[in-house]
Amino acid sequence: MAKLNKKLFGNTNTGFTGGEGVASVTVAGAFTGFADATTTVTFTAPQLPGGVTATGTAIISASGAVTGIAITNRGGGYTSVPTVTIADSDVGAEVATGTLTAVLTTQLNQSITAYAKTTNATTTAQVADIIKQRSTKRFKVITANGTAICELKSSALSGSASTDTGKMTITAVDSIGGTYFVTKIGARKCTVTQGTGRQFATDSSVPYTFGSAVLNTSVSIPNT
Repeated sequence: MAKLNKKLFGNTNTGFTGGEGVASVTVAGAFTGFADATTTVTFTAPQLPGGVTATGTAIISASGAVTGIAITNRGGGYTSVPTVTIADSDVGAEVATGTLTAVLTTQLNQSITAYAKTTNATTTAQVADIIKQRSTKRFKVITANGTAICELKSSALSGSASTDTGKMTITAVDSIGGTYFVTKIGARKCTVTQGTGRQFATDSSVPYTFGSAVLNTSVSIPNT
């Protein structure tokens, strides 16, 4: 199998981990009495390890009303919408009865979703970002607990500390939602082991997509 395209490694696609960034923020309701010099906008941190927290500034009218949020760094590594808060440090007559809702980018990255156990202290599988491919079944990955070379496993990772250290999983689904564990993966095809899926036998080499799987033809691999 040919190696994966590096664009599938989130950290090489846009300079940070996979996932999405913040495209915009929708402002609804009342935000009045704010001042440019003392107002800050804060986003919660991304979910993926190595992600970058988004930043922004408030757009404030002459009367002190917040009319929008300008994104100064869209960030990356978000798999769910972050919380956005606004504050004015002058403790004046601010009214903040409205809502701020972040809108994520759409498919900024197509980083393969993987899970791994990188240390003996890891008791549960953690979201992993692929950094480098060593072979069709071994990858250098990073999780919240650190970086390690991990090998694809043909079953779920153990929930016990020190068990399955250095192992990782990539899952796939067929056209009716049957699941498989990916044991090898290349540029266009992957080798699968049956989970609940039965369209493809264990050790089959199957084309994969990040969209919808095709009956008896391909599997779909989750991406962030």
